[in-house]
Amino acid sequence: MEYTVNFIESVKRTPSAISFRFSRPAGFTFTAGQYMIVTLGDDLVHPLSLSESPGETGFLEFTKRMTGSSFCRKLQELTPEDTITLKGAMGRFTLDGAEQTLVFLAGGIGITPIRSILKTLANRQDYPGKAILIYGNVNEADISFREELEGLALPGYRVVHVLADTKGVPGAHQGYISAEIISKEVPDLKNTIFMVSGPPVMVDAMQKNLVGLGATEEQIRSDVFLGYET
Repeated sequence: MEYTVNFIESVKRTPSAISFRFSRPAGFTFTAGQYMIVTLGDDLVHPLSLSESPGETGFLEFTKRMTGSSFCRKLQELTPEDTITLKGAMGRFTLDGAEQTLVFLAGGIGITPIRSILKTLANRQDYPGKAILIYGNVNEADISFREELEGLALPGYRVVHVLADTKGVPGAHQGYISAEIISKEVPDLKNTIFMVSGPPVMVDAMQKNLVGLGATEEQIRSDVFLGYET
């Protein structure tokens, strides 16, 4: 379905990532992990993941890294009561009843659908499996939703940070998410669903790492964030 919604406000998450909030249409529903097609005007169209959980708020929230594109500039120019068009929700980057160990591999702004899924699991309070988030960023300042993600109450849940610059983040791995880090943090790959979200290069690398470690294609679910090179 297509909706016309009003812009409410923006919330700065990191020096380069901003959440944009819009009015929520009456009766609108979605599944955690899904995205919508956002239209800001002629030729300004982009898919954006919903970054809040389905039952959490009275608004719709999308979080995007600012790249200086025409689309980003238009987003930043929105003022209260400006309207935009949304289509959806859509996408299959969802749990679909998965009750195994869940390992989320997030690169940068690829955290947005994963945040929605994790908050949904925390709100359920009856998830029978366990969840691990392996979250790659440049440095401490680049970590969107850090305090919130680290504070989620889920059984067996933990956050593993992987940073190019680990200053200010005790216990973080240095570098990029690698097969070595995955095997160290996830010793049992057999009964695990891997949910990978990030820029194309990152998602491709994670898929190769996981297959190299012995994961099957059925264990891997991916969400590619177009428009980002890294």
